Amino acid sequence: MFRTLIIVAAAVLVFLIIKNRLNGKNLQRQNTQSTKTDIMVKCQCCDTYIPRKEAIISGTNNFCCPQHERDWEKDHSNSD
Repeated sequence: MFRTLIIVAAAVLVFLIIKNRLNGKNLQRQNTQSTKTDIMVKCQCCDTYIPRKEAIISGTNNFCCPQHERDWEKDHSNSD
């Protein structure tokens, strides 16, 4: 009887350890996926999508490079 109890306890312990490790890997995988994604914004000049953290922001407009920002400003400036 005591031997059976030890075997059952060892099996439960092994099951819990395996379950814990699998859950930890799934959570880690979800965390790395969420940090890899970023909101994409469209360049006002060339309509190319780029990550927001790499975009050049001018007012409410987003640009993929400084040249496009200058071109946009030049084309849309108020020439009175």
